[in-house]
Amino acid sequence: MGKIERIEVPAADRDRLETLVRDRNTPQKVVWRARIVLLTDEGLRATEVAGRVGTSTLTVRRWRRRYAQAGVDGLLKDATRPPGRKPLTAAVI
Repeated sequence: MGKIERIEVPAADRDRLETLVRDRNTPQKVVWRARIVLLTDEGLRATEVAGRVGTSTLTVRRWRRRYAQAGVDGLLKDATRPPGRKPLTAAVI
C-alpha cells in the first residue's frame, strides 16, 4: 500500500477531532491519533508530524491509513488481535 502524505478532512470530522483533542476525558492515545490526522490535514509530512506528536513515522503512517479507511471512528478503537494459542487439553498432556 502506498504512502498517504495528504488527507482531506471534512469540516465535520475536523470539528469532532478538535473536540476529542480538547476534551479532558479523552484517552491520551486517542488524542495523539486525532492530532496526527489534524496535523496531516495542515499539510505536514510524516516526519514533521512524528516530531510534534512525539512518535515514529511508522505510527503516523499507520493512523493516517486507519483514518483514510475508517474515518474518526477508526481512531477511537484499537485493532483486534488474533487469539493466542489454545490451552492444551488433558488428552494431549
